[in-house]
Amino acid sequence: MNETILIVRNLRKYFPVKGIFFTKGYIKAVDGVTFTVLRGSTLALVGESGSGKSTVGRLILRLIEPDDGEILFNGMNVRKLKNTDLLEFRRRTAIVFQDPYSSLNPRMTVYNILKEPLEAHNIDVGDVEEYIVSLLERVGLGKEHLYRFPHEFSGGQRQRISIARVLALKPELIVLDEPTSSLDVSVQAQILNLLKDLQESDKLTYLFITHDLGVVRYIASMVAVMYLGKIVEIADTDSIFSDSRHPYTRMLLSSIPVPDPKVARAREKAKLTGEPPSPLNPPPGCRFHPRCPYAMDICRKEEPPVVEIEKRHIVCCHLYVRR
Repeated sequence: MNETILIVRNLRKYFPVKGIFFTKGYIKAVDGVTFTVLRGSTLALVGESGSGKSTVGRLILRLIEPDDGEILFNGMNVRKLKNTDLLEFRRRTAIVFQDPYSSLNPRMTVYNILKEPLEAHNIDVGDVEEYIVSLLERVGLGKEHLYRFPHEFSGGQRQRISIARVLALKPELIVLDEPTSSLDVSVQAQILNLLKDLQESDKLTYLFITHDLGVVRYIASMVAVMYLGKIVEIADTDSIFSDSRHPYTRMLLSSIPVPDPKVARAREKAKLTGEPPSPLNPPPGCRFHPRCPYAMDICRKEEPPVVEIEKRHIVCCHLYVRR
């Protein structure tokens, strides 16, 4: 658990905004993101929609190319991989997308969907049908589903097929891009339980992208909070929920629904002002300062440094800088 499988340093991705005759500017989707992931653990990347979470996941797998930064997977510089090395990297990593309705080819049977990655990577598994049936059984499906098409399954079953497709190549790192957000609550719980069981049995490592902190508490061992392209706090899950430091993290936590109305009324709500800034023109200094109730003059002028509160708990906030 102490071995580092993934290191991301200063990762950046700017998307140009095209005008009629010239580029009007750049959306700073990911702007200097740094974190590490330990083997066999789950790092949850959380934040509002548009904070850059999904872009980070796609950059790590090189589904889109970074503009700057470093990605190290098992010591390999992912940005420099080519040809067979890149193909091997893609075999050892995988992604489960958010929408199971659009991530499966509607013209292919389950058998062909699960056989496709084996053929693409020339993997010899002996009896292909027997191997694919074993994959289906691992995710809670069976042989009777082998020659059906995606439209014949529910959303939860389609996501199980997506997970089975990922397991086919026995990857080490799996990016889970909001895999339960489009599913019913009861189905969400089943998929999360399945993911935890698979992680334990196969020693998998997850980068779990989500905006649902309730899910985070159940599945993640570490949490990285993103706001407008930057990570503002990283800590283990217990510290995030019991001793969060960044005002934005506290705002996210205060927005979690509480079933008991008395507890909800008694709970302190984080107070925010203003509207989220545009990623096309982020404010100077700390990007959260227009909405932060604790903003100081320095927050409007200088980007906050990385402050280590304690071991493996860092926060980017001027409030914790000793002056």
